[in-house]
Amino acid sequence: MSNKSVPFSVRLAAEDAEFIASLSIPGAVTPSDKIRQIISEARLRKETGQNFNEVLKSVQEDIRPSVEYLRDLEREGDIESELLHFFADWLGETQAEFIAGPESENDLVKYEARMMQRAVKLMEYVLRLAITEDAPCFNPNLMANATRRIIELSRLIEARNQKENASV
Repeated sequence: MSNKSVPFSVRLAAEDAEFIASLSIPGAVTPSDKIRQIISEARLRKETGQNFNEVLKSVQEDIRPSVEYLRDLEREGDIESELLHFFADWLGETQAEFIAGPESENDLVKYEARMMQRAVKLMEYVLRLAITEDAPCFNPNLMANATRRIIELSRLIEARNQKENASV
């Protein structure tokens, strides 16, 4: 493919034109620069396929504005939520894993195990936050209240497993 530029005209709704004008993209100043960057990013997403690390970079870039906004609000309020920051990381990795998907039919069992491991990682983190009375969350009581249901479900599963093992 040639690097020669060709003129390309497009009609946009006024709100889309305003959006592009207000969009902040590093290294892109003019609307043309911004549109070229958007196309470049879309091409990169399509061409990188299902590589986990490339998908993860893309997902993290999508999440970045929300995480930055959260940090700004936390600084303004002089509060912080470890839970939300962990969740943002977990969400990016989990979404990237899901998008990257299994490589083939033979990889389905491994893929399912990787997704389950991500779910377990989140549950373990939530349970660890509940160990202390003052969880590092906006609402310190949030973890104690939320984990009660998890503990109750765990007890029911354990009782069922013991019953099944006793009958074997």
